[in-house]
Amino acid sequence: MTGDRVMERLPPQPGEWLDREREIAFAFEGRRHSGFAGDTIASALAADGVSLLSRSFKYRRPRGALTMAGQDANTLVQLPGEPNVLADMRGLEPGMAVLGQNYDGSLAADWGRWVEWLGRFMPVGFYYKAFYKPFGAWRTWEPLIRRKAGLGTVDTAAPHGYHDKAYGFCDVAVIGGGPAGLAAAAQAAEAGAEILLVEEGARLGGSLTYARFDPEGARAAEMAASLIGAVEGTDGIAIMTDAVCNGWFADHFLPVIRGTRLHKIRAKQVVVATGSMEQPIVFRGNDVPGVMMGSAAQRLIRRHAVRPGRRAVVATANGDGYGVALDLLDAGVAVLAVLDLREDPTACPRSEALRGTGVPVLANHTPWEAWAGPDHRLAGIRISEITGQGAARPGERILCDLLCVSVGYTPAAHIACHAGAMLRYDPDLGMLALADCPEGIHPAGSAAGGFDLDAAIAQGRMAGWNAARAAG
Repeated sequence: MTGDRVMERLPPQPGEWLDREREIAFAFEGRRHSGFAGDTIASALAADGVSLLSRSFKYRRPRGALTMAGQDANTLVQLPGEPNVLADMRGLEPGMAVLGQNYDGSLAADWGRWVEWLGRFMPVGFYYKAFYKPFGAWRTWEPLIRRKAGLGTVDTAAPHGYHDKAYGFCDVAVIGGGPAGLAAAAQAAEAGAEILLVEEGARLGGSLTYARFDPEGARAAEMAASLIGAVEGTDGIAIMTDAVCNGWFADHFLPVIRGTRLHKIRAKQVVVATGSMEQPIVFRGNDVPGVMMGSAAQRLIRRHAVRPGRRAVVATANGDGYGVALDLLDAGVAVLAVLDLREDPTACPRSEALRGTGVPVLANHTPWEAWAGPDHRLAGIRISEITGQGAARPGERILCDLLCVSVGYTPAAHIACHAGAMLRYDPDLGMLALADCPEGIHPAGSAAGGFDLDAAIAQGRMAGWNAARAAG
């Protein structure tokens, strides 16, 4: 316990990213906190019992961790001279002075939240329609509106710092260091190609570093050791972690940003193994801090040894949600119920293992609404039974401080789409899927619809082989 904050740091976890010998002190909103090397700002705050990170862009609603993967704007914070920093991706550094964004007064008691009361009068883009008359009026309104918008503060006197660029060439660029990307890189290297493997995370492994693929939770670590061992130290494979490939340009030109250096990479072939993003579900209050993706809770537990809550409900529509519930139980979280949106859920080893724990599983149920307590964190949800397409009947209330949502995915297919691929709805998968990939682009893993671990690895090997062959 630190002050009135409940500590949520777990004992050492297998495969955690922390160096517990290196404690790091930092400040958030003027209050002292600490974490370990390997923490992000968001994970260190979560370990210290802090769930409120920022305010929403328009209505100043409280925001907390949602994906823990940089796939949302909930964790945008302010550092000295640097606005709009993703707290769930930025590594913790000694002496950091972190502030929330988009509030007046204090983050916890934002007196500017009155703007939410006017929400019905402010549809998307209303200011472009309301404040352009008479001629020249926008010049008066624009500064006022922008001061209320939820972006950070730019320090025009901040030092520029050192930035440079480098050039690189390879036969095959593999974007994504998860199971499919690792398998692709190993297979392409075995075929004699020169490989560049780009991973945005601090370590290789992707979903193998947090997801649960089997009831015991051991298979991910075993596959990670095997696949990472096949690429690390292998001749012909260059590895870049903490690196972001932020686009595709003509003739497979790939800009890769790593730290303060822009790498201009020219590849003969590109394997897109960028994974997928969990999707939210729509219900009242689904943005309350404490409502997060199931994979976010798993990242907190497995990578950062943080208990994401004390009393949890899991909403799911696939087998992954049952893996989330098992991970929560292992972390000492009381799982009060699993809400399965499916009318007749398909049994799988993880769901059978969860049923053996006695956790209630309610088929054909979904969250109806969520509400927060005085500390802005989730205090409870109301569930409902699904009665038809787009119809539900409100039911009982459950007091909880964590709701994990694992109902579906969409491919992280941006790079493939830059190259000309399309996303189309696949009724068999029940989600968007990549289609019409141009020559030289080889999707694999969940980016290509392969969510089973063995299928993702097989797709990766096939993509690596095809890419190496096409590269000559």
